[in-house]
Amino acid sequence: MPKSWEENVKEYCEKYNIPVLYLAETLYEPKVVPMIRGKAFEFSVMMALQEILPTHEWIVDKPMINAQIGLHDVDVRVIHKPTEKIIRIECKLAKKGGYRLFPDGHSEIRVKCMRSRTLGSAKVRELAPKLGVSEKVLAVHNDQYLPADFDIVITSIGNAFYATDKKTGLFEWKPSKPAEDFLGKIGFTGKENLRDFAFKTMFAAKTSDLTIGKNGITCTRGLCKNKKACGFIPNYPIITFGEKTNKSTNKWVSLREVSSLFKDLVES
Repeated sequence: MPKSWEENVKEYCEKYNIPVLYLAETLYEPKVVPMIRGKAFEFSVMMALQEILPTHEWIVDKPMINAQIGLHDVDVRVIHKPTEKIIRIECKLAKKGGYRLFPDGHSEIRVKCMRSRTLGSAKVRELAPKLGVSEKVLAVHNDQYLPADFDIVITSIGNAFYATDKKTGLFEWKPSKPAEDFLGKIGFTGKENLRDFAFKTMFAAKTSDLTIGKNGITCTRGLCKNKKACGFIPNYPIITFGEKTNKSTNKWVSLREVSSLFKDLVES
């Protein structure tokens, strides 16, 4: 019989000498919360895809791989049963406070998509030839991904409506009135908690559609010598929504429609 979550938590605390009495306080630490939320989001994506994708055609799991710098791990893996092709999913939360409404009525949400560990000079020398770029170029883009690192990015927009409380330093749910109006436009009906709706609202995009040089995306890196076609993925890819549409206008699709992206990759 599998262990209960309570037993697993107690066992974890005992294994790593964490006083279970202060586990919540430990997890509330401002430096800990982003890491916990980012890792937990990977499991949320896995569960959402398992619910959406038909099991006779797809397998969704989360490989437990001990990633090393430069050897990118797979957050969530999707396997197409008929072809055995693997689709690698990168799970990234929206940037904290990353929602913005523009004067012309369109909205943007920025997605935080960068390496958690910047490549040092030694790792740059090691990886540059493997990645097919010069050391100089990789040094400029040392915290950015290349499209070959994964196939699909999936994000939750919920984090875009959080802010840091100046007194406590904790992340707090603080959507503005324009943000609440935006969430209503894209589907919030009031039947569930607004925060839960925002977190469960996920979008996906192929890395090929996020790459600098595609779809009008330019590089903002100051030292980049090829700002219109350097080939890296921006640190903050943008999801754009038109004034009168509840769907993205720039290649991001709702998670409910993600099978179309998967099929494009499988058939390519």
